[in-house]
Amino acid sequence: MAKHISAKEARNKFSDLMGSVHYGGQEVIVERSGRPMAAVIPVEVYERLVAERRARFEVMDRIRSRVPEFTFEEIDKDVNKAIAEVRKTNAPCRS
Repeated sequence: MAKHISAKEARNKFSDLMGSVHYGGQEVIVERSGRPMAAVIPVEVYERLVAERRARFEVMDRIRSRVPEFTFEEIDKDVNKAIAEVRKTNAPCRS
């Protein structure tokens, strides 16, 4: 669970804050007027988050590269055709 401190306290105790984050693995949320403004996290956590984000984007890029490119006109035509078919199928039910 992250510790919440004010920006003023973070500024006044920055050295202690860095020590508790680095050595203690503490996660700290810095607030201004009670609103969260920043998070101070251990470098290992940051590096893990960046690596996970990069991996997710690589998966998305692989998926995107396998999907064929369609023009807006092709997509619009398919959508309108599907809508027309649904309306045609449901038309007898509307009587």
